[in-house]
Amino acid sequence: MNFESKLSDSFLFLCGEMKKNQEENIEELAEIIAEKQLYPVFQPIVSLRDGKVYGYEALSRISKPNTSLSISELFALAEKAGCVWELEKICRKKALKRSKRKPSGAKLFINVDGEVLQDRNFVEGFTGKKIKKYGLEAEDIVFEITERSDIENYKKLKAIIKHYKNQGYEIALDDVGAGYSGLNRIVNVSAEYMKLDNELVRDIDKKQTKQLIVGYLQQYCEELGMAMVAEGIETEGELQCLLRIGVPFGQGYFLGRPNEKFISISREAKDVMDEYNEKKHCMEERQ
Repeated sequence: MNFESKLSDSFLFLCGEMKKNQEENIEELAEIIAEKQLYPVFQPIVSLRDGKVYGYEALSRISKPNTSLSISELFALAEKAGCVWELEKICRKKALKRSKRKPSGAKLFINVDGEVLQDRNFVEGFTGKKIKKYGLEAEDIVFEITERSDIENYKKLKAIIKHYKNQGYEIALDDVGAGYSGLNRIVNVSAEYMKLDNELVRDIDKKQTKQLIVGYLQQYCEELGMAMVAEGIETEGELQCLLRIGVPFGQGYFLGRPNEKFISISREAKDVMDEYNEKKHCMEERQ
């Protein structure tokens, strides 16, 4: 057998294995949706002014034993299979139901895929019915507009935001600073919150370029009355840098990991903020 034949056989075998894996994953997706094998966890979003929990982002985890799929892979698979809403509906319902236990006044941040409103199975008013059932208010809810796929049609993006704002919900632009989230999206839509992508926050204390970018975005938010949330804070250095820049809200493992319960900020992070604010107060008094 010549080299070209061997290469062709290897390619065909690889394609066959990929097709087999995809079929198995689709079957697993169908089982997870049918059996509702998902559960919510909540990560605190913290005020960097006083260390108090401002709200929680609802995230989902797979409860199916021995699954090889992550939650992000599951949503990517659902998008290809045309059943994003069926998956998101389960996640949203379970998060809202559990949120009956959240601290009074705390916001609940819920991810919504940009493709959901285009799903033929999408049910308008679904969230409104659930928050009434579970004793929540529309003002408690912030929808994070995520982009697992690039939304270049800003008319469609604005329609999604209008759909939720008309019902009294607030909006957060998620993943700002990620590759597909350019300045066009920031200036073309109206939102109450801007959530920085993890990549802008990672090692920000060591990289002046990131500090400048986040500083400019923070000024932009202040001018427009938006609130910035820095995601992915994982170290003391990153937190201290964001405090110096003046970012009002933060989220990340250093502040608090996702948990099935509504936890408060970590003791270590609270100590960092208290020390920073005490030094800042002393300096202001001297002036």
